[in-house]
Amino acid sequence: FSYPAPVEDAQRAVRFIRYHANKYGIHPDQIGAVGGSSGGHLVSLLGLLDGKGNPEDPSSVNRVSAKVQCVVTRAAPADLVLMAKEQNPLIPLFGYAINLDRSSLEHRTFVEASPVTYVSADDPPFLMVHGDADTRVFFKQSEVLEAALKKAGVEVKLLRVPGGGHGPKFDGANNPP
Repeated sequence: FSYPAPVEDAQRAVRFIRYHANKYGIHPDQIGAVGGSSGGHLVSLLGLLDGKGNPEDPSSVNRVSAKVQCVVTRAAPADLVLMAKEQNPLIPLFGYAINLDRSSLEHRTFVEASPVTYVSADDPPFLMVHGDADTRVFFKQSEVLEAALKKAGVEVKLLRVPGGGHGPKFDGANNPP
């Protein structure tokens, strides 16, 4: 499935957990999200989108918020336009290459799907971990999001893994986390 389906699915999952928080013995206002690579992209959006529920929705689950209270990412895409320009014009989330014409539907969709687009002062804290030798999602992606979060006054920490590649083991790192 292509964008926006994965984001909508992730939001629905958070809403479901929040709605059933008592059943699961958790605090509904203390939900965090962790993800790496494309999962990091999704959890970033869970923290950055407003995630408001729809009070008119017939499903009571869809009436609650999908916004999480903290985010942990590994090697997450943050600016898909920049990623397409610098790395790969075809991003699998969309199934097509970006059209660099700012008025194109493709360009607008890449901007809409970029976590950095939604940074605001009310966002939750972020912990980002990224290998600086990552060739799939360049380290610059985390630097861009870190800068935007700092500018908005959001608590953020970026852990650079020297020599680390893209996967969860940070292949090539001298001292992986």
